[in-house]
Amino acid sequence: MSRVPWPFSILVSGLSFALFFLQTGLDMLRSGQIEMVSVVFITLLGLLYGTAGIALLAVLVWALSQAGERGYNIGWAISAFALGYSATLVYALTGILFSVALGWKTAVAFGVTGVLWALRPTLFTIKQMSGDRTAFSVAMSTLCGAILLLGWSLLGRLAG
Repeated sequence: MSRVPWPFSILVSGLSFALFFLQTGLDMLRSGQIEMVSVVFITLLGLLYGTAGIALLAVLVWALSQAGERGYNIGWAISAFALGYSATLVYALTGILFSVALGWKTAVAFGVTGVLWALRPTLFTIKQMSGDRTAFSVAMSTLCGAILLLGWSLLGRLAG
């Protein structure tokens, strides 16, 4: 993780969430809940959520896990968290393909599933930063997942 600068790493999570939110917007557009301008707005919210949101979450967990005392800097934490969304990016790209090519509603099937897949790398990142504290890692990973999915739900309602 230390070889990939965090500004580049954050592109992975940023694109992942932008595409995930785009799927949400397209699903809402197909069901007549929103207009195209709202789809663009939701997608931009996803980009912001996947960059600033993931970075802030990483910094929060870094501080709570006392990772600085174990030699992990904030940049490492942001990179590790952001790159953990690589599988989410693959799921989001696949979901967009199915959405555009077949007209399927894909936000839950591909988007949420992709976010859930990222919880495993998040768990291991937190475990490493916290000095192998398993219970702490499981609790923090669960909290991170809940925050992300709750935020997605709230932002979707805001745009709709």
